[in-house]
Amino acid sequence: MGIQASYRRITPSEWEKIQSLTMKDATPPGYDVEEAYLEFACSDELMSSDRYLSIEKEWHALHTLLTGDVGDPSEIKPFPPPLGNVVMGGSETPFNSTYGSVRVLTPNEVREVAGAIKKITIDDLKSRFDPVEFTKAGVYPNPRPGGWESDQLEPLLFYYPQLVDFFDVAAKEGDVVLLSFD
Repeated sequence: MGIQASYRRITPSEWEKIQSLTMKDATPPGYDVEEAYLEFACSDELMSSDRYLSIEKEWHALHTLLTGDVGDPSEIKPFPPPLGNVVMGGSETPFNSTYGSVRVLTPNEVREVAGAIKKITIDDLKSRFDPVEFTKAGVYPNPRPGGWESDQLEPLLFYYPQLVDFFDVAAKEGDVVLLSFD
C-alpha cells in the first residue's frame, strides 16, 4: 500500500479541545487520549468532507517539486518554511500516525503556505520535474521498475491544485491543519 500523506482542517477551538485531552489534570482515569484523537480526526464526518485531503503516495514527489529537496524520503530534513511546511512541516503533536507523529500547522503557518503555493503554477512544477534526477535520488514513490518517466508527472499535477485549494480555504477560514503519514 505504501506511505500516504493526509491533511485535516480543524478550527482553532477544535485544536484547543484536542490539546486539552493531553493535559494530565483534565484526563479522567482510563481515558485513552490517542483513541479520542483518532475518533475525532478519523471520523467519517471529517474524512468525507472538504476538511480532509489525501495526496496519497505523491507526498515526497510534491515535496521535491516544491522545495528542490531530493533527499532520501526516510532522511528528509526540515526545509525552510513556508514551502518546507507544505508536506514535511509543522510541529510534532503528542499524537501518533503510522509513520511518526501527527504534525500541526498554526493558522499563521497555514496562511504562509497558502500564499506561497498559490504563486507556484502547474507549469512551474512541470519545469522542475526531471525524471532522471528523481530516479537517481529515489524520490518516493518510485513508480515502476526502471524509475521515473515523464508521463508519471500527471498524478502529481492531479493532486497539486487540490492541495492549493485546501490550503487556500484553510487560510481563509483561519484553520489549523493537521498532517499525518499513514
